[in-house]
Amino acid sequence: MPPRRGVGGDQLRLSVVDGGHRPGEAAVLAMIRERSGAEPLGVIKTLLYRPELFGTPFSEELDRVMRGPSDWSAGERELFAGFTSLLNQCPF
Repeated sequence: MPPRRGVGGDQLRLSVVDGGHRPGEAAVLAMIRERSGAEPLGVIKTLLYRPELFGTPFSEELDRVMRGPSDWSAGERELFAGFTSLLNQCPF
């Protein structure tokens, strides 16, 4: 499935997430570009855009949900997350 598009065919993403990072976070993104030869994924840009909101708190909760105690194995949770992303037309 192709990614969801906004009016005029643009991807739905705030432009500030692509280029509104503070200097430290912008340097991390520049290093990723240099080492990988590719643009960082949108999820990485989002996590680095407001690390006090999206970074540590989100990452800690995600780790708890994906790796913490559960009746589902970590692999089953990854599969469920991937399938949900597919249904939501999310590229990651």
